Amino acid sequence: MIKLTRGKRPKELTDEILMELTELYRNNNHKDVWNSPKIKKPLKEALLKMSYGKCVYCECLLEEESKDATIDHFLPKTAYENKVVEWENLFPSCLRCNRQKNSYDKKLLNPCKANPQYFLGVCRNNRFRLKGIDRQGLGKDTIREIGLNDIKRVLIPRAREWEIIRSQLEEICESLQDDGYQPKQQRKFKHLMEDCMAENSYAAVKATNMLNDECYQYIKNFLISKNEWTSVLDEIESELKKIALQLVSFFEADSDAPSHHREASS
Repeated sequence: MIKLTRGKRPKELTDEILMELTELYRNNNHKDVWNSPKIKKPLKEALLKMSYGKCVYCECLLEEESKDATIDHFLPKTAYENKVVEWENLFPSCLRCNRQKNSYDKKLLNPCKANPQYFLGVCRNNRFRLKGIDRQGLGKDTIREIGLNDIKRVLIPRAREWEIIRSQLEEICESLQDDGYQPKQQRKFKHLMEDCMAENSYAAVKATNMLNDECYQYIKNFLISKNEWTSVLDEIESELKKIALQLVSFFEADSDAPSHHREASS
């Protein structure tokens, strides 16, 4: 999970339409009013733009590999009927995460209100497993209730994508050791770094692994020594640091999130 910035409410979701659809849902809570033809297309486009086309929870790419984009109500519609089409309460989610979260109405991590870096970490002994790191328990509750450590549906896809990157990092390391610097190695390295940026799947875990990888550090230091570590690479690394999580021991004590990052619900 990464920090997201919510854009402006789609112009089609006017106050009048919002009131109309909310009242329609109050009268019949079996109606999927958020899928109304009046707002469905622009609402979906705006939500996917906000999340880089990913599920806001597990970070899988939506609309790919049979992962349909669904609309999740952060505060459940069953308990908060007045927020059923409220822009700030809607997130794009894969069907798995949406079903897993269901109608859970206690506080969970809201990626538009809180920075996941202060609530989630990556286990040192399992670089694809998340761990809650805040004393409030929001990180732990979010992982548990949404199933963000689901082995088959989440951990394995995360691991598969990282291992592809990792194997290519090793190839670059070997090439640098055997053949010395070549421009194509730098270009390939740049592409691998970019694959861990916010707009790509499982970015938080991939960025964490990238920045803490021995091959990454070796390549970076090699490029620096040859004056080939460019400002572009530096900018990409800065972007990775904005989404990378802490590496933590599975038994490491939870820490307090800074007070100005604690808000988790809208």
